[in-house]
Amino acid sequence: MKTTADPIINGLNEPQREAALHIQGPVLILAGAGSGKTRALTHRIAHLMHEGVQPWQILAVTFTNRAATEMKERITNLLHITDGTDMDFKTGQGRLPVMGTFHSVCVRILRRDIERLGRDRSFVIYDRDDQEKLMKQVLKDLHIDEKELKPRAALSYVGRFKSEAVSPKEAAHDATTPHMQLVIRAYERYQGALKESNALDFDDLILETVRLFHECPEVLERYQETWRYLHVDEYQDTNHAQYLMISLLAQKYRNLCVIGDPDQSIYAFRGADIRNILQFEKEYPEALRIKLEQNYRSTQLVLSAANAVIAANPSRPEKEMWSDRKEGPQILVQEVEDEKKEAADAIKEAENLRREGVPFNDQVILYRTNAQSRLFEEACMRAGIPYRIVGGVKFYARKEVKDVLAYLHAILNPGDTLSLLRIINVPARKIGDTTMGHLQAYAAEQKLTLWETLLRIREIPNVQEGAKNRITEFTAVLQRLQEVAQRQVVAALTTDLLHAVDMEKWLRDETEEGENRWQNVQELLSVMHKYSALEPMLSLTSFLEEVALVSEVDKLSTMRDDALTLMTLHLCKGLEFEHVMIAGCEEGIFPHSNTMYDKEQLEEERRLMYVGMTRAKTHLRIFFARSRMLWGNTQANAPSRFLDDLPDNVTERRSDDILSAFAWGATKAMHTRSGGKIEPFRQKETLPEVEFNQDLSFTVDTEVNQDAFSDGSRVEHAAFGQGTVLSKRGDVVDVRFDSGVRKSFALSIAPLRPL
Repeated sequence: MKTTADPIINGLNEPQREAALHIQGPVLILAGAGSGKTRALTHRIAHLMHEGVQPWQILAVTFTNRAATEMKERITNLLHITDGTDMDFKTGQGRLPVMGTFHSVCVRILRRDIERLGRDRSFVIYDRDDQEKLMKQVLKDLHIDEKELKPRAALSYVGRFKSEAVSPKEAAHDATTPHMQLVIRAYERYQGALKESNALDFDDLILETVRLFHECPEVLERYQETWRYLHVDEYQDTNHAQYLMISLLAQKYRNLCVIGDPDQSIYAFRGADIRNILQFEKEYPEALRIKLEQNYRSTQLVLSAANAVIAANPSRPEKEMWSDRKEGPQILVQEVEDEKKEAADAIKEAENLRREGVPFNDQVILYRTNAQSRLFEEACMRAGIPYRIVGGVKFYARKEVKDVLAYLHAILNPGDTLSLLRIINVPARKIGDTTMGHLQAYAAEQKLTLWETLLRIREIPNVQEGAKNRITEFTAVLQRLQEVAQRQVVAALTTDLLHAVDMEKWLRDETEEGENRWQNVQELLSVMHKYSALEPMLSLTSFLEEVALVSEVDKLSTMRDDALTLMTLHLCKGLEFEHVMIAGCEEGIFPHSNTMYDKEQLEEERRLMYVGMTRAKTHLRIFFARSRMLWGNTQANAPSRFLDDLPDNVTERRSDDILSAFAWGATKAMHTRSGGKIEPFRQKETLPEVEFNQDLSFTVDTEVNQDAFSDGSRVEHAAFGQGTVLSKRGDVVDVRFDSGVRKSFALSIAPLRPL
């Protein structure tokens, strides 16, 4: 083992050093916000390599491309400093470990081995837009009216099932209502349609990898022997399918290092299961637990406030963040008249700090729902300050960009029916609905793919000669481009494509909007040039994979223009700003009204508040309004319960209402004399606070007959409807509702009724 004189270990604090040096056996690193977890992880990997572990024996899995890239750069620099090794992570050549997102790692595995499952390795990856179009067609084929089941709702159910690694056949066992039976039919047909198009969605990338490991043990053993040292970043965000994948890989050598923070688990709606990190030590009893509690980002005032908020959550691993930055401004809690005043004051605060030297791009406004963004955007425009909305219309979701990508998907995989349907009239070829109806009828009758049908266009009756000629020209262009793809990198291939279909003339159409569309296509070409050093087909597949897996948050760190950032709280994790403003901190807004009757969801809302607060380096401002118009209704809600937990000694409370300010001052004075807790000013018409798991329409009987809630029994909940008890542990029951939602409840307080 290396001594502390090793430059790789020097500069680490004691817990980080322990994490880097303990390289055999399972390790759980509880890393608080801003505690240098990336540093600990990268130094650990660099130390493994310096100790003689081969790079190809190490795997590091992240949740964003940005995090993976940062790790590669840091390890490259570390090893160059210590022994002069020239590590070029862009070309790889086996000199760096595999480091990437779950999806990118799974793509790597499936491109090599998916044929073992009877699938074609030239599969395409469907993004959210592709999935919605496919599901819409599925519902149409099944004659399911969108009034009964909307495509987005169906995909939400499917995503939930897949994150739990539940197949259509397994899901059918719990489909106890007509509505859920429709969902299962859609799920089964959707999976069939994906297979017919040789396509996978994001969740399939994980599931097919798990299936590959289960069905082909020799493949699993090969990867177990290859990746003997496993690292998982943000482990609290893993879902059940991801947990299965990592568990299978770690089964043989048990050298699994997971790093994360249960206090930052905020993605349950995506299927993230906090139990994966909370129960890690039960699965690996020999695991070493390390806590990273020193924060290198925020002032102690920010941390004291955030610690106080998160401390109210029960059953969390004990952890207290601290910082050497003892001085700083107090946390400002600002009461405003309404949502318009909130937006105006937030923009004014941003301008004031910019004059003091804090650029706009180091400031952010966070809100709970996208619906809140409009007023901040309007306030920015009125003030004439630049802004960006993260999570708005994404570059890769623009129509002209999607059209070019669909061409490339069809060139790579002609079996991709969805892409063919998208481009068959791009540019316009006068191939109408009647012709498409004849094609689809012929394809169904002959059991052909759309591409096979297009190639046999001359055999299809009832299609006019002109349409046949245009389809023949279309297939000839694609066939020629498929040959070009074998010898030209993706940028050259796309240039040829744009010329072949005269895309420029079709897009530009002599308007400013058309010029912008063409410029977006040119920007897409500039992205492709990154892959010009690769082999032609690898260039194409690598580019399409990056496009499919990229996220808006990944791109945020590359933006250099001085613009104020507006984003939801769910998107801000992993980021940091000098000045953070959190808007809409009222009951029913944040915490969200949908979480009011569920203890677990309220705990997650509190974690979301903690995440938002700990993005701040120095300045933290929290807004709440006495009244607010949202979703067409004016509400007068109580201040968020989270504000009640903020310590007096680190907060300053302001109000634009004289009476409210006076009430706060009087309450603060009373608090000083009595030692009691400050209650923020509340309007007479505000709603009463709702406690955990209370349903105001129910009278909860505290004498619960717990015998009525055995495994498999049917129950009803006021908010979630009917469901089945999966398990019971003491006072707590796990219930899967007929809607697909799975929840845990304490019987002594939950409004559950046995059926």
